[in-house]
Amino acid sequence: MNAEPLKMNDLPTDLPGPSVGERAPVVDPERYCADTFNGAIASAAISAAWELGLLDELAEHGRVSLADFAERKDTHPGALYNVVVALSSRRVVRLYPAGDLVTRDEGFASAYRTKGFFYWLTRGCGDLFTALPSKIRNPERVGDYAHRDSRAISVACRNIARTFFDPPFRELLDGLDVGTVADLGCGSGDRIVMLSKLMPEIRAIGIDVAEGALSVSKEAITQAGLEDRISLVHDDVLNMIPRTEYADVDLVTCFLMGHDFWPRDNCVRTLRRLREVFPNVRHLILGDTCRSVGLKGPDQHPMFTLGFETVHGVMDQYLPTLDQWTSVLAESGWRIADRRMIDLPAFSFIYRLTPA
Repeated sequence: MNAEPLKMNDLPTDLPGPSVGERAPVVDPERYCADTFNGAIASAAISAAWELGLLDELAEHGRVSLADFAERKDTHPGALYNVVVALSSRRVVRLYPAGDLVTRDEGFASAYRTKGFFYWLTRGCGDLFTALPSKIRNPERVGDYAHRDSRAISVACRNIARTFFDPPFRELLDGLDVGTVADLGCGSGDRIVMLSKLMPEIRAIGIDVAEGALSVSKEAITQAGLEDRISLVHDDVLNMIPRTEYADVDLVTCFLMGHDFWPRDNCVRTLRRLREVFPNVRHLILGDTCRSVGLKGPDQHPMFTLGFETVHGVMDQYLPTLDQWTSVLAESGWRIADRRMIDLPAFSFIYRLTPA
């Protein structure tokens, strides 16, 4: 869903400036261009290698025979080889001279830990980037011009949440008395499955507007054998109305979609509406990534930040800063009971909110 278009006076005023002294010099322009180009190929290769299962096998065993893998996974040997070459160009893997043995290289641990970001970029948002000019020309910005793959984004966000958000999320859950939880923008269903296993006495509701995401959720719930405790609802979080199944919800969770609530007036309205839609809610745990602030120059963008802000800029979707998020809570009828800050993705947070 597209938010209100940005006006010129809505644009960020704290973007990185052209401070030459804070930029790393380009010593070898040809190598610089080659690394930039090859990095784009390697990003797609990391995403593909994860989806094919190659990264997981390397994580578990440390080495893989390409011929054996190609036969077991029914993949084209030549195409697989070139994916591995792309990975080796960024030292994610090491390809031995005979061309069959692949092992982890010095960049593997970092790439494997952040693989969800690469998948979000190349699979989830691939169409947006490959046809970027058509997303920028005004005459072509009609309909679903900024299409993204909701299923792939759900898979990517599941991995990102498991790695970076779930550990502090569990800390915020400690000691809470929960009967029924509703997860807004449930995506892959991973969070409600995790909560149902962590708290065997609760019931859960997953809510999402994307059919692709709900299909991933359904698969996860069935695989976990939790169909009797978890239900799914096709609903638009930004335009919810009370339902019978929402009446008993006492914990609402919302991760990696809170920026969809904005601009500010929309966010205040949505947060207030949650109190009406879930009349017995006692806790709202909200985790999201904010717009960057304080970057000193073009070399300062952390992992994910540039892609996240570019995608949402193309989609005309306003991204609030952390200070802006904090400023709307009291006006919206919520107060911060506890919080955790997230290092990666940078400029991210988890708040446990209670009705004010």
